[in-house]
Amino acid sequence: MLQQLNKVFVLALTMIGVSAHATAIINIEDLRKEGEIGLFQSVSGSVDASRGNRDRDYYTFTYRIDNNSDTVDSFLVLSQSERKYIGNVIDESNFFHGRLVFKNNSNLHYELFAQSSENPFRNYRQREVTGLGLRYLINDHARLGMAFINEDEEDLNMINTKTDRLSIYFHDDFEVGENIHFNTTIYVQPSVDDFSDDVKSSAIFAFDFEVNERVTISLQYSRFNDNAPPLNADKMDESISTKFSWSF
Repeated sequence: MLQQLNKVFVLALTMIGVSAHATAIINIEDLRKEGEIGLFQSVSGSVDASRGNRDRDYYTFTYRIDNNSDTVDSFLVLSQSERKYIGNVIDESNFFHGRLVFKNNSNLHYELFAQSSENPFRNYRQREVTGLGLRYLINDHARLGMAFINEDEEDLNMINTKTDRLSIYFHDDFEVGENIHFNTTIYVQPSVDDFSDDVKSSAIFAFDFEVNERVTISLQYSRFNDNAPPLNADKMDESISTKFSWSF
């Protein structure tokens, strides 16, 4: 009975939709089917709406597909966000990420990835990233990765910037209760030419509630920092979001 009440409570949170800022970071580590063989798909979404003196709406929809074999894990993430004010679309954000992980008999794997996004929320007209790196399996729930990435950005003023970066990430996902997981994902991406003054970083903390084998509800806090952001953009963004995911 108590477990059923907990599920109803979490579902209610999802229907309400909590968002402190309309720039939620896409967590590509969450819902990875690492260690499983086969084809997996999932869709997730979140909605934030306010009514009164000002009517605002913010929607995010994400589709993910994983295709894993004995030697290669691959996945693709597509996401779109839309922000409306009094019924009019004022911003749209798109995100694409594809990754190949080449596995072997050791705990050290190789990764190749590409990413493209349009994010006017952060004053980016276009951001494209390609990278090659290593992924180390610390234990059955923690991962550490390091990659060399090439970043190509264009801001809303059509100013183009190309930067080579190191990308270091840590991910941990462990069970804190029956059907409840807490996961942490941290990225640090310093410029190869300027380690101290040009650094991007993000931290994502989430509770995942597994309602059943197909449905997951996540409560996520994310923080993004950019020491050298585009013109007129803030150096830091924070968001709190509730996400509903269905896997099939």
